[in-house]
Amino acid sequence: MDTGADPPRHRRLRKASDLRTAPAYPHPKRIRPGEEHNSCCEDKISSLPDEMLILIIDKLDARTATNTTILSKRWRDLYTHSHTCYDLTVDDILPPRYHRLKQIVVEAEAGYEAKKNALKSDDSDASRDQLYSFKDWKWKVRLLTPILQRYERSAMRRYVKRVNAFLLAPNNVQPRSIQKLRLQACGTSYFTDQWITQAIGRWGVEDLELVIDNSCWLYDFRLLDGCKNVRLKRLVLSNCYHFVAPYSLTFQRLTSLTLCKESSRMSRVDDILRNCVQLLDLRLKDFSCRQPAFHIFVPNSKLKSLQLDSYNTVGAYLGLVPYLETFACGGQPTILHYGVVPRLRHVSLNFLQTRDDGKDDSSGSDRTYQISKFFLGEPPPLEYLVLQLRGRQMWIELTAIRSQLNHLKKLFIANVPMNWDTFWILHLLAAAPALESLHVHFVNNSGKVGAAGSLDVQVEHHQQHHHLKELVVIGFGGAAWQTGFVKQIIQASPILERVHLLDGHVVDDEDRELVGLEIVRRRREWHECERLKVLDELTDGISSPHLKIVLE
Repeated sequence: MDTGADPPRHRRLRKASDLRTAPAYPHPKRIRPGEEHNSCCEDKISSLPDEMLILIIDKLDARTATNTTILSKRWRDLYTHSHTCYDLTVDDILPPRYHRLKQIVVEAEAGYEAKKNALKSDDSDASRDQLYSFKDWKWKVRLLTPILQRYERSAMRRYVKRVNAFLLAPNNVQPRSIQKLRLQACGTSYFTDQWITQAIGRWGVEDLELVIDNSCWLYDFRLLDGCKNVRLKRLVLSNCYHFVAPYSLTFQRLTSLTLCKESSRMSRVDDILRNCVQLLDLRLKDFSCRQPAFHIFVPNSKLKSLQLDSYNTVGAYLGLVPYLETFACGGQPTILHYGVVPRLRHVSLNFLQTRDDGKDDSSGSDRTYQISKFFLGEPPPLEYLVLQLRGRQMWIELTAIRSQLNHLKKLFIANVPMNWDTFWILHLLAAAPALESLHVHFVNNSGKVGAAGSLDVQVEHHQQHHHLKELVVIGFGGAAWQTGFVKQIIQASPILERVHLLDGHVVDDEDRELVGLEIVRRRREWHECERLKVLDELTDGISSPHLKIVLE
């Protein structure tokens, strides 16, 4: 009878007869130590075709890809065929501990400067003891500086060998195509002149960026006038300069030039533009020494973009720049005078007042600033204006703007403190009758809002904005003065279509480096009663069927 249970399973013991009849398996082959080492270290990747190896090298970082050139002649040639852009920086050699210590030093110095500026800009006189109490950062700097310098010296020795092997190769080496090259070093080297000469004159670099930290270097670009392989179009120099550089043939062929830090001492701006007639883009950055006002009068220049980023000058006079389209100025507030700039369409002003310096501010008060000082001279045909005014020493005076911005279509005002009066913004709108889009960003840098904000609600504003279609307010918190400010604009804009009120902040737009800000939204949880109250206040007395208000 079948019970449905599985039959029992038993392991059969192997008999001696089975061992005699079992097949004799061959013993594993004994491998000699030398053969075993060769099989493990066999270079199988080199057997791949060149096309596949080039794809592999393209996926590597610059440091690893450069190291493959020492493997063999074949690998050296593969690297030259695969890359056209090279980024040789000493940061790739410095260990992670160096960057951690460097960050500590930078944060200590930044913290001291911030506290010092806060004391200087305070209404009360800060005592010396209170200011000196913040100088404990010097102890950290004094302790870490020798350690950082040892790391830098060791890294520079290795960096010099690497760059020499790359740029100062023998003449029998197959010519490589280098379109873009970036060199960044800690300090200078005796080979710096040879690097620049070989990169531009021998390898025909089209885009060169030379950054020298903790030091500066003099290089006479007239040494390249006799070279026939010069194809340089874009040049970025940081702490590398020469006073006669603009008179060299190399500079006269440039279309883009950026001078940072000590490189800005190279020559006057008008001398650069007068000699470099092919220049389309000029940027002067990070030069702290106070410079006299400069006048640009270059009728033959083709310059389209001019940027002054933390370039400390008394004033900038754009006398005659016929092809200028974009102008950006940042750093300490300065006087801007516009002359003949018929194609100027985009302007970005990012001013940060950090010094309690009433003498430099000719407005009559060390607590105010006249916005009309940014629009002196002939009215430029602006279409897009970005305005950022920061610092405790800046408070906008209600002064008339003589030049009407009749062509302005988009206005972006950012980093407006909440304790400032907003009536000057309405005063600026009155000078732009064709404005179509307005963005205003409020930043909460004070615990309490001044009474000036509440006065805006009661001020009668009769100016009509007949072309305004869009209003965006960033940093909107539902305060009464903010609601009153928005409602004033709504009442004065008969064809307004969209009002967007949101919380958040703004950052520089990387895609539009010169002119443009990007909005970073922050979700705010509105209570339903609070939301309805704000919307009711904004729509009270407004009869516009096409108006849409978005409150985030």
